[in-house]
Amino acid sequence: MIKPDHWIHLWGEGGGAEPFAAAQVNSASYDVRVSDHWICPTRDPAEFAAASIKLFPGEVVLASTREYVRIPRDVACDLKLKSTLGRLWINHSLAGWCDPGFEGNITLELQNLGPEPFVLEAGRRIAQLIFHAMESEPEIAYGDPGASSHYQGQTGTTRARD
Repeated sequence: MIKPDHWIHLWGEGGGAEPFAAAQVNSASYDVRVSDHWICPTRDPAEFAAASIKLFPGEVVLASTREYVRIPRDVACDLKLKSTLGRLWINHSLAGWCDPGFEGNITLELQNLGPEPFVLEAGRRIAQLIFHAMESEPEIAYGDPGASSHYQGQTGTTRARD
């Protein structure tokens, strides 16, 4: 079952997202914004902070949410790119799932599929989080001892960890 706006308000106000903005709550999702921390393998240096990035056709970049999120043990979270960006040929192509218990900034894998360069500005609403109620809490949640939680507590844009 997808969690509604009133649940999202309680989650956010209770520390589920930092910073939290009530204006980013939708009827069944929460908008997250892109930070100013970029990792782009075609740039030198590859990792940098900037107020915006110009993505050229076919170019990929790792970015992250400004929001540090805490997903409850009885909820899973799906990240979906905002539809306007999809209509501008920007794609979030890979990981978009947060397991119960995850906390951290969410790393985004973005690509420009369009024919023209696209400027992505830090602070823009980039994606929405959709919260799915679990039937019950898992035996081992993300971040628990025994879980392979490579990205628990990550801050900023995070490269792959083995």
